[in-house]
Amino acid sequence: MVTASVLLVGLLAMTSTSVVVNSLRRSASDQQQAQAAMQAIVEDLHASAREADTAPANWAGEILNVYGPGGIPGNVFPVQGLDPWVGEAGVATVQLITDETVTDAVLGVAAGMPRDLDGDGAANNNDITGSAALLPAIVRVRWRGGAGQQQLTQVVYLLRY
Repeated sequence: MVTASVLLVGLLAMTSTSVVVNSLRRSASDQQQAQAAMQAIVEDLHASAREADTAPANWAGEILNVYGPGGIPGNVFPVQGLDPWVGEAGVATVQLITDETVTDAVLGVAAGMPRDLDGDGAANNNDITGSAALLPAIVRVRWRGGAGQQQLTQVVYLLRY
């Protein structure tokens, strides 16, 4: 009887360990997918900033036409293999900052705002779309997984060359 109890406890411990290891493996895989998606979006943003530089007067406007709401591809992206948060349209989002006066507290990230984005020496312009020299972008990847709701956030600065 004691032997059977010891074997049963050992079997339960092995099963529990197997479940935990499998859950950790899935969580690590989700994290890698999210990081890869984040890197791809950031690289695309930088490429878009470089391409838009051919029209300096509307540099930020051209980037907004691509990564703003209604743009193509837009500001919300699916990420294959990851499920979005409940109520969210996609897993990844891009938020372009065109208001020099917005604060980090309002944005919810440490982006160094308010900040002079158009190079005039003051951070007082509510819309720098036509005059931006620096365009902050917040890239968020939010997904649901075995560990619940997860999020990666990265602030990227796009430069007009």
